[in-house]
Amino acid sequence: MKKSLRINFIVKNIVLLLGLVILGNHSYSLNATAEINLETKDVLIINSYQNGLSWTDNEEEGIIEILNKAEFNSSIYIEYMDWKNYPTKENLEVFYTNLYYKYAKKHLDVIITTDDAALEFALDNRDILFPNTPIVFCGVNEKGVQNLLQGFSNVTGVIESVDIEKTLDAAFNINPDLKEIAVVFDNTESGISTGQLAIQEIHKIAPDVKVIPLNDGAYRDILHQVDGISTDSAILITTYYMDDEGVVVGFEDSCEMISQRSTVPVYHLYEFGMNHGAIGGSMLSGKLQGAKAAEIAVKILQGENITEIPIVKDKTTRFIFDHNQLERFAIPKNRIPSDSQILNKPFSFIETYRDLVVTTILIIITLVTFILILIYYLRKISRMKKKLYDSNIELTNLYDDLTASDEELRQQFDELTCMQKNLMDSEERYAQLFDRMLNGFIVFDPILDRNNRLVDVRFISVNSSFERQTKLKKESIIGKRWDQVFPIYSKDLEKLEQVLITGTAMRFETHFVGNQMHFLVNAFRIDSNQIGLVIENITEYKKAIEEVGKLNEELEQRVTSRTRDLQQAMQELEAFAYTVSHDLKSPLRAVDGYSKIILEDYQDELKEDVTQMLFHIRNICSDMIDMINKLLNYSTTSKKELQLEQVDCNELFATSYRELICSVPDRRIEFKVETGLPTVLADRTMLKQVLNNILSNAIKFTKNREIAYINVGATITENEYCFYVKDNGVGFDMNYSEKLFGLFQRLHTSDEFEGSGIGLITIKKIIEKHGGRTWIEGESSQGATMYFTLPNNWANEER
Repeated sequence: MKKSLRINFIVKNIVLLLGLVILGNHSYSLNATAEINLETKDVLIINSYQNGLSWTDNEEEGIIEILNKAEFNSSIYIEYMDWKNYPTKENLEVFYTNLYYKYAKKHLDVIITTDDAALEFALDNRDILFPNTPIVFCGVNEKGVQNLLQGFSNVTGVIESVDIEKTLDAAFNINPDLKEIAVVFDNTESGISTGQLAIQEIHKIAPDVKVIPLNDGAYRDILHQVDGISTDSAILITTYYMDDEGVVVGFEDSCEMISQRSTVPVYHLYEFGMNHGAIGGSMLSGKLQGAKAAEIAVKILQGENITEIPIVKDKTTRFIFDHNQLERFAIPKNRIPSDSQILNKPFSFIETYRDLVVTTILIIITLVTFILILIYYLRKISRMKKKLYDSNIELTNLYDDLTASDEELRQQFDELTCMQKNLMDSEERYAQLFDRMLNGFIVFDPILDRNNRLVDVRFISVNSSFERQTKLKKESIIGKRWDQVFPIYSKDLEKLEQVLITGTAMRFETHFVGNQMHFLVNAFRIDSNQIGLVIENITEYKKAIEEVGKLNEELEQRVTSRTRDLQQAMQELEAFAYTVSHDLKSPLRAVDGYSKIILEDYQDELKEDVTQMLFHIRNICSDMIDMINKLLNYSTTSKKELQLEQVDCNELFATSYRELICSVPDRRIEFKVETGLPTVLADRTMLKQVLNNILSNAIKFTKNREIAYINVGATITENEYCFYVKDNGVGFDMNYSEKLFGLFQRLHTSDEFEGSGIGLITIKKIIEKHGGRTWIEGESSQGATMYFTLPNNWANEER
């Protein structure tokens, strides 16, 4: 009775598995058919700031993510005003002209704007550029909405609302004894409004806490104030993008530098502060802002009337904290809000397997079919890589041609520099050569204040070349001060003062004729009361450099675009290969498991040939699982991020050899490290896999030797380490060396030496991921030597 029930259970599982496979394929076909018939909507996203600004990127990511999930196809157009860097009328005019050219005659279904500048531009110019097009905004606070939307209709969106109160509550819960809070913000309009709001909230929540505003002066002054903050304090950053001197620091860099200098926790109101030194807080999410706006846009695109969609005031904030910063300040997790998201938590991985399903020849045939499909796609990936490599070579040659032009200009510049140095070395002949020089020559008298600081210079003498290069007449400038000749302040006075004080010649570039002409300047002290300048007009050289830069930028954009398209295709194929391989292992384990059950329970009742067949099935399953694991490892290698750390190669080689030698205790193997092995910057896990594969090959292919010799060593060049592993095994014919790094390519049969043909190509992929190279040399019956290189990162850091 028990035997009958068990057989019925096995048969039912086989039928269930086949049904799931068929239904899965059928479902995929239905989904693919449904997607073909989707309607396309045209959506324009106008961003106030530049591409690459994290806040803008997060808003844009949230918008696109929601639009891509909608039940229709979207043609998404994206424009950037770059208002942070160019808040000028000229920028608006150029941006208007650009959008007029692109969209004035194009029908748009909806416009989504991010932040104030984009909303104001879209509203002011909608009648001409986008007639009657509904507008959805995000990233604008309530005050901005009230000011901008007066007199306009057919517009709705999401109000940006920072959650200062909850951030302060979290800070006081972490440290109830806070005596001071330093509030960091810049003096832009949005920075001041947010900063003042934060200060008001602190006074409201904790009137006894001292508030220190950090917004005035240069950024270095603010960092100096951060150094002096006491240990019973905290720092709250609202928004800080540029200092009072106009120096752009950036949201992330400002937060990171303040955190590095601070001895107390740094809280932030915006999500882009995370992973840049902020400990956390109730943070406004740009991605959630964009997602909320996109949800409204989807409603409009699905036919809902915009006048019936109210402006959303829901908070788009969430508690986020950085595990590394919590550890840095020894803050326990129970001090932060229970619903907080914690970033950078240590990785943990628990994997559980259950042996269930089936044992029939039909399943084995199906799995073999899947493996053949996987092999087909892996080879297709290999062909695509070759095409990518050929395209890269073609673009590299074009880039080299452009670089040659740049090198010629650099040589001309070096020749000019050499000429200036020779003139300075021949200073004693100045009087004879003065009027005959091709370069301009100026002699200044310094003008000093009461503290002997240089405040201006007076023209004493100039040569005819100076007149030709600057278009100034000698008689109109001799005896006059700099500010009398040129209407703009000289930015080079500090350099001239250093030359006067130290007597050391200085070379620099400058432009002082209405900013229209550029000069290469060699400044030197003639005596304690005179300064000499030799100038060379390099305006044409500067223009040529600018043209070469534009050509290089265009070339890089083309390379990036083509590389991105090919990489996307490769990633999709690798993802498919990974999914198919991963889904094959459970049925194989089931085949092996049920074969084992039948052998354990019924072996005495089965015929000998049936028993042998079951043992063969288990061996086949074991081999196929091993092959799938190697395929999975190979296909996921390119997806893994490198976790770089200092790796001692002496220790790693020794560990790998000790682990492998345990499997062949009866072999006589002499392992020798011939040279010192360096410490490298690499992913320890991946490099360990490389060493295991190389050493296991050396042990495997020397099994026919009475005594096996395996020698390891390394050499170093300016840019890389070159490692080698040499053995006295069977070797190979160098005419077939290229086949060794192909998928499933082997020079020996499985009866001679076991293996899957995946080990060497896995080594090659890991080393190339580190920026290195791999190759192998050998001779039949004389052994083989495996070489691989790793970048010499220490040398690069020293440079």
